[in-house]
Amino acid sequence: MKGAVQEGRQGMATESKTRHRLLAVDDDETIRTMLKDFFEGAGYAVDTAQDAGEALQRLSQDYDVILSDVMMPKVSGIDLLQQVRTKKPKALVFLITASPSLETLSAAKRYGAMAYFKKPLKLMEMEARIRGFLEASPGTLVDGRVLVVGQELHSRLADRLVRFQACACGPEEPAFLDALGEQRPKAILADAGAPTTPGLLRAYRRLGREANSFLLVSDEAALDTANELLFSQGAAACIPAAATREAVERCIKDAVDLRERQKLDQQGKVEEVTNKCMFAKAYRNGYYCLKQGACPNGAFQAGWISIEGKEHHKCAKRPLLVTSLDSVGFSAWTGRIDPTQALELRKQLMALVRERKVELIVDAQGLAAATYNLFEVLSDVYSELVKSHPDGVVHVINLTPALQEEFRKAMINKGVRFYGVRMVDEQTTFERWGTRFD
Repeated sequence: MKGAVQEGRQGMATESKTRHRLLAVDDDETIRTMLKDFFEGAGYAVDTAQDAGEALQRLSQDYDVILSDVMMPKVSGIDLLQQVRTKKPKALVFLITASPSLETLSAAKRYGAMAYFKKPLKLMEMEARIRGFLEASPGTLVDGRVLVVGQELHSRLADRLVRFQACACGPEEPAFLDALGEQRPKAILADAGAPTTPGLLRAYRRLGREANSFLLVSDEAALDTANELLFSQGAAACIPAAATREAVERCIKDAVDLRERQKLDQQGKVEEVTNKCMFAKAYRNGYYCLKQGACPNGAFQAGWISIEGKEHHKCAKRPLLVTSLDSVGFSAWTGRIDPTQALELRKQLMALVRERKVELIVDAQGLAAATYNLFEVLSDVYSELVKSHPDGVVHVINLTPALQEEFRKAMINKGVRFYGVRMVDEQTTFERWGTRFD
């Protein structure tokens, strides 16, 4: 335990600019001692209490932060939280527990806890989270705008959004989508009871935005709709219409912080997967792959980045789209090809023509040099292909820039097409993702 505390001290300044007062409440003496040692090392003035009763006695003093265990004898941490909210509304209360449950999680949120930490405690992460709340700018709680759907809702919430850069937009879908593009908000607030909200949430989800959160504002009358939007349609959270300013601020900030952490976590996983792949190279907003077909490492499936079994991140390979993979014949050319090899390649391609393939795709990745023999093979194969399929095409993909130029000069007007790095995909599969390439 002491080693962990010492390690934590080495990772941060030993004194804050402002010496915040912290009360640690836990019936386990070992936990109390660990919290006291760690947070004093981080520059806090720390008191401890062995139960909720002792903690309430200490509330005659002003604490900036109260850390309380949930499961304690006589009075629980949830009960303590409610009393602190009444007696010391400005104190930031954080709960800790070894046995988290949905019931306590919901109660913690309902009664205004700032965060809910699970044991075993990660002290460095806890301190960073607490410090983030303590050092929040009085001007804005999040780095970005909060978009409120509808002027009426904006007016109702105005006095509770003073610490955000809040702006309003019309409730119609075109106005909403325009505002999303122009304002790029970190959070969106919409009335759960408004008839336009379900459609706006669907439109928002179609965009696949990763940098913002769609939050509902609801009263009891819209409970059923809020339930559907939260658990079936993917809204991030729900704020009670009568919530206090502090509760509104916490909900918005927590949703924004969570989305930022999710985004960073996803980016980290994508980078980790990509960096392991010998075929992956950076390209604009994503990655393309020099390897045709499924990734041999299992991380990329059919050209799309798949993380934990969910295909949610597009892989920006340059596409060569075909109507159906069943109508395509594939061949691969590599190395330095002599006349004998050219004859064998000719046999391979002619066999594909006899199989009544409509398009032939030659993967020339690794081809060292172009020769007259290859040009002659392509010309003869194309002539045979169009006899049975007038709209047939021969594609040569993954050529180096120098070879592309050489092939074009030699094969002008021959009906054979040449490309650099390409992936091969079916038109319908590709369009399903709505991906656009420059």
